[in-house]
Amino acid sequence: MRMRTISILVALIFALALSAQSAKKASSSPEKAKQDLLAIERSIGRANFQCDYKLFDKVEAEEFIFTDASGNVSNKKEDMAGEKDCVKHDFTYDLDDFHVTLYDNTAVVTARVTITGTNKEGKPFTRQNRFTDVFVWRDGRWQLVAGHSTRIAEKK
Repeated sequence: MRMRTISILVALIFALALSAQSAKKASSSPEKAKQDLLAIERSIGRANFQCDYKLFDKVEAEEFIFTDASGNVSNKKEDMAGEKDCVKHDFTYDLDDFHVTLYDNTAVVTARVTITGTNKEGKPFTRQNRFTDVFVWRDGRWQLVAGHSTRIAEKK
């Protein structure tokens, strides 16, 4: 009986260890992780135009850092402070040329985004940017730790 109890305990410990290990992993498959990250990126785009700072607070890690096309650097605290000045916009945000590279519990996401809308003068516009975002899988979710965006020059 003693050997059986030990066997059951060993099996239980092994099962718990596997369960804990899978909880640390980003997802059940690389394709699922890529789809999850694409959904997050689309949500970030909508949140930018709808002033949804609850999403930013959830997605951005405490150590988040962003570098814009001019070389300006901001952090999560500064990003969150922008809520008071945020103005909602009815722009579209379309992603293409989307690539995800997974490294264990880290993901590097690159994409091109096309934004269309109407400016303050009522004129329609379209602009494109390329961005790179770095995510880590932490606390059972993807957290954005770094980002960079560069505007794509308009073709003349």
